[in-house]
Amino acid sequence: MAYNTTYTKYNERPKSTLEYSKYRVRGQIKSFRDLEIYQKTTELASQIILLDLPQTLPQKKSIEQELNLLQETSKQIPVAIAESYGDKFTNRQLAYQKLELAMQKISQVISKLDLIIAMTNHSETKQTIIKIINQYQIQKRKTLNLKKAWVKTDEKYLNTDNQNDPIKNT
Repeated sequence: MAYNTTYTKYNERPKSTLEYSKYRVRGQIKSFRDLEIYQKTTELASQIILLDLPQTLPQKKSIEQELNLLQETSKQIPVAIAESYGDKFTNRQLAYQKLELAMQKISQVISKLDLIIAMTNHSETKQTIIKIINQYQIQKRKTLNLKKAWVKTDEKYLNTDNQNDPIKNT
C-alpha cells in the first residue's frame, strides 16, 4: 500500500490518499447468488458431498455415519446465508441471526471434519479434508465481516435517516 500525496493550494495542507493497487471494486450485489460466501460455501458443501472414502479404510461404516451428518450440516450453511440476504430487507435482526447461524454451522462442520481426520489413517483423505477446513475457516471470517459491514451500514444510514425525519425528532 503506497501513500500518494497531492498538493492543493499554496497555503493548504497536502491531501493524502491511499492507493489500493491490489484491491478491486466489486460490482453491485443484486441477489444472494452474487455473495462470494454463498458461492464458496455451496462449492464446499458439494466437495463434502462428493468426498470419497477409500474402500480399505478401517471402521468405514462409523466414518460414513459421521460423513452423512456432516453433509446435511454443510448444506444448511448456504441456505442460511441466502435467507439472511433476503431478511436483510425486512428484518435486520433476523438477518444477523441467520449469519450467526451460518457461522455456527461452519464451526460444526469444522469440528466434524476434525473428527473424521482423527478417525482415518488415509493420508490423501486427511489432506483433502484439511484443505476443506482451511477454506471453511476463511468463509467463517468473511461471514463475520459481512455481518459487520451490514451493521456498520445500518448505523450509518439509520442514524442519518432519524436525524432528517421530522416525525422522529419531535
